[in-house]
Amino acid sequence: MREDVKRRLDRAIWLQRAKWIGTGLACLAGLALMFVWISKDSEVENVRVPATIMTVGLIPGKNVQNGLQVGVELTDGKHVTVLVNQITDPKVGQKVEITEHRHATGRRTYSWK
Repeated sequence: MREDVKRRLDRAIWLQRAKWIGTGLACLAGLALMFVWISKDSEVENVRVPATIMTVGLIPGKNVQNGLQVGVELTDGKHVTVLVNQITDPKVGQKVEITEHRHATGRRTYSWK
């Protein structure tokens, strides 16, 4: 085999290996980022927020029992929806406090608690 042909063949083999190594490293980096995101999202600060009940309705679905979907307006003007048990008997216009869950990733969720 001539020297220049051998050199081109070796280069092609190393380029193919580099592609596989690069793909593997990209997959590992993506997996690491996913774990970092999940761990950050699990860091939660709970804050009680005053709100006013605007709407009360049934949870959409076939087999939903003992639950209500309640639309509330927060004091800052935001409208959010929370799920509650029918035992709490929410009424439109009632002043309540709901829990705002502030995740470290910036996501905000709300619950009746």
